Amino acid sequence: MKLKALCVSTALIFTSSVAGAAVTPPNPKDLTQGHWELNLAKSKFCNKPPQKGGRWIFDAGWGLIVFEQSGVNPEGKPTSGRYVGRYDGDKWPDIATGPAREAIVWKQVNPSRVEFAHYDKQDKVTSEYVRTVTADGQQMTQHAKFVGRECEEDQVFDRVKD
Repeated sequence: MKLKALCVSTALIFTSSVAGAAVTPPNPKDLTQGHWELNLAKSKFCNKPPQKGGRWIFDAGWGLIVFEQSGVNPEGKPTSGRYVGRYDGDKWPDIATGPAREAIVWKQVNPSRVEFAHYDKQDKVTSEYVRTVTADGQQMTQHAKFVGRECEEDQVFDRVKD
């Protein structure tokens, strides 16, 4: 009987800790905002996958959204990038730390879906993306299509505490 009670108590504690592990999204109007870690096991890549990756998306004020990414590439070297944009349909530079190679056009479809496209300097689309967040707000998938390539990618991210 004591063993049964111990098992039930352990199961309740485990269930409580798992249920309590959910992270509240910082902005209910844009569920893509927050801190995300790449889930390599659930992701599909066109090329060799990175060793590690993450995203941090936040409201910078004045209607601007900041997108930061960091990780470790397949060769083990650190990677990072930062860009700023708005969900206004205008073109924004693809990098905030140097000369831009491309521009990005952002559109928020609803609180759990953001669509964006990259344009080269000749104003041609080079890639298209869709970010969707699950109903519970704990997982984000970024689907990517690349112009001129048959491969499509799905990067899956898990929400983590800031």
